[in-house]
Amino acid sequence: MIFACSASAAPATTTPGLLYVKRLVITNQKILVQGHKTRALTNRAQHYKRGVLIRYEVRNRGTRAFRLNILGSSTGTLARGQGAPILVAWNRRGTYRFRAVPNGPRMRVVVY
Repeated sequence: MIFACSASAAPATTTPGLLYVKRLVITNQKILVQGHKTRALTNRAQHYKRGVLIRYEVRNRGTRAFRLNILGSSTGTLARGQGAPILVAWNRRGTYRFRAVPNGPRMRVVVY
């Protein structure tokens, strides 16, 4: 009798080299991020697989200047109506909280 065994490797968390682009809008009360399955913006916690690379197209729709720093990627100070892109690699699992400064709204990201 001959037995054939096939071993399969565990699937990667994300395909290397994939870049996702999401709109991110800062208002005085909320940070809104483009939803996963829809183009609508939401202030709910964002959930990403470990290893995902995202370019956020950040836009300040608040009444004062804000700066957003996510894992070392910063927009710099954005005046009202101004925008800037930032590139973020979500490589470690965990729950992250960020705040637009000074005294701006907060956002939460969960990496699984």
